[in-house]
Amino acid sequence: MTRRKPDVVRTWTGDERRAGADIIFVNSLATTTSMWDGVVRSLPPGIATIRYDQRDRDLPAGQPFTLDDLVDDMFAAMDVAEVETAHVVGVSLGGLVALRAAAVAPTRVHRLTAICCAARFRRDVWVERGRLVRDGGFQSLVPGIIDRWFTPEFQQAHPDTVASFRAELESTDQAGYAAACDVLATADVNEDLAAIRAPTVVVSGEADTANPVADLENIARAVPGSRHVVLPGTAHLAPVEQPEAIAALLQ
Repeated sequence: MTRRKPDVVRTWTGDERRAGADIIFVNSLATTTSMWDGVVRSLPPGIATIRYDQRDRDLPAGQPFTLDDLVDDMFAAMDVAEVETAHVVGVSLGGLVALRAAAVAPTRVHRLTAICCAARFRRDVWVERGRLVRDGGFQSLVPGIIDRWFTPEFQQAHPDTVASFRAELESTDQAGYAAACDVLATADVNEDLAAIRAPTVVVSGEADTANPVADLENIARAVPGSRHVVLPGTAHLAPVEQPEAIAALLQ
């Protein structure tokens, strides 16, 4: 596939950018760069941030793609921002991208934070989800996805936030979503984990049913020198439910 040039949102916190303090955020499936708003607001001054939407948002002509295409998109976003190496932070599908990137291009990933993801997602779940989306769209899947993304307590306390993410989900390109399901059904980075040399933190949501704590424990055991943090009372979209906690971990 021809290399994609993502639209990049590049900002820095405070008035001056600190050298070597670049973070690139990699989204989960069916979300946009807005998912990191709370994290970015909670960072200290001087941090340069790079954000972009993944291919599920604007898949050209329904083309399929691979995990390595998504990794290449991340590096393309860094190139657009003129950043050679960065702290890579990814959640769910974005976490899978981050793990693969750190293994194949260690000079470009100087720190790594993988959130609510797995080295190998559950094939049967994603094959079936891709089939359902191709056959009839994903409107019937929306309630279940929202319940995996957010705890009941968060949904009750923050209905406007939940509504905005529901709208993002419902506006996702159907072909792009199905193609991402194919990636999640087939990608496996277990063999890559031992090659990761970047200082790594893996983050679980205690209440995450999509990628339970055990998925992140497996990653932490395999990545040399990594540490595992479990956020209590947190579901799958931890950067949205716990932005201050994620920002503190990134520091």
